[in-house]
Amino acid sequence: MSGRIDAVAASPGKRVGFLELFFDLVFVFAVTQLVGLLHDDHAAQGWVRAGLLLWLVWWAWSQYTWAGNAIDLDRRPTRLAVLAVAGAMLLAATAMPVAYSGQSLWFVVPYTSVRLAGLTLYWYGLRGNPEHRNALRTYVPVAVLSPLIVLAGGVAGGDRQVWLWTLAITIDLASVVAAGRGEFQIDPAHFAERHGLIVIIALGEAVIAAGATAAEVGLESPTGLVLAAGFATAAAMWWCYFDWIHPAAEHRLVAEPDARRRGRLARDLYTLGHLPIVAGIVLVAAAVEEGLLHPTDELNTYGTATLAAGTALYLGGFVAGNLRATGRLLTERIVGLVAATVWVLTAGPRVPVVITFTGVAVGIAVIATTEAARRSTRASGNLDKGGAHPPSTP
Repeated sequence: MSGRIDAVAASPGKRVGFLELFFDLVFVFAVTQLVGLLHDDHAAQGWVRAGLLLWLVWWAWSQYTWAGNAIDLDRRPTRLAVLAVAGAMLLAATAMPVAYSGQSLWFVVPYTSVRLAGLTLYWYGLRGNPEHRNALRTYVPVAVLSPLIVLAGGVAGGDRQVWLWTLAITIDLASVVAAGRGEFQIDPAHFAERHGLIVIIALGEAVIAAGATAAEVGLESPTGLVLAAGFATAAAMWWCYFDWIHPAAEHRLVAEPDARRRGRLARDLYTLGHLPIVAGIVLVAAAVEEGLLHPTDELNTYGTATLAAGTALYLGGFVAGNLRATGRLLTERIVGLVAATVWVLTAGPRVPVVITFTGVAVGIAVIATTEAARRSTRASGNLDKGGAHPPSTP
């Protein structure tokens, strides 16, 4: 097996529908709400609380991604159910800033309903597919406990809320381990496209947030330069994912012949493996916003921490995903991760923010360029030997 995930054309299969795209917008709004929470509480407790909320939001979205991959969403009753769930999730997302206050029921009640409705929709939608439904029998009895504990945590409040939500996350992890014993039927094209679109929507939200912050601050030269550097960072992140990672991950899923192993790979490569990628985008966006608020200064401690953590999570997600898929490490991205993190921690508190962001953008672009050059060299070498054009690898 190659040390890199092979990149080929997208496989045929079910494609993402407009209902799912509409549904995703609500969840990306929920994820971006976390930026405000971090702005309000920079302490370690604030990071823990934001991290718990991020997991809860991501897990709810992932649950509907698996369901939408397996069932027919075009039936009118199913459409109405998904739209109703989207409305409930919008309420939960709007209430996220008060999720740890005396008003936490505004978050936990709609959130719990979203999770329980998702499990019900998944189970009901597979009523004509007994083989796939049997796989759910190992998952649902465990998965149903987590949203109930989230609800209990919101009622309890205080430190008990944090501990109960941590328990809920532990149960979520236990549920996917239990589900690994079942044979889930995965449509690779749809599953890959779904996750690729949530990444592009998250990047889009980051760009919009940066533009809105710049307009609020005022478009003077320092602000414009920081905005340009922030956009260059987002563009480099886009390139780093969609140049080859997206089609390569889909191909790896297609190439897995065993249905049970394919389900586990989808879980690890996408459900678990894409969480740090999306989290990284959110944190980088938070850092760009912070830099735009003080365009002539150095990054403060919060801005430095979010930019360093965001870059590390984003690149680290790819490294972990490739390691899971192929058993090999992405050398360029490991080097880039270390270099970018050291750069941010060193330069962030000492040089103007535009220089710090420019360095991150250039670093990510160098990773993508190096990988592209290596793939081009290998492809040319095979063609010179008279072979067919192979799948490109970094």
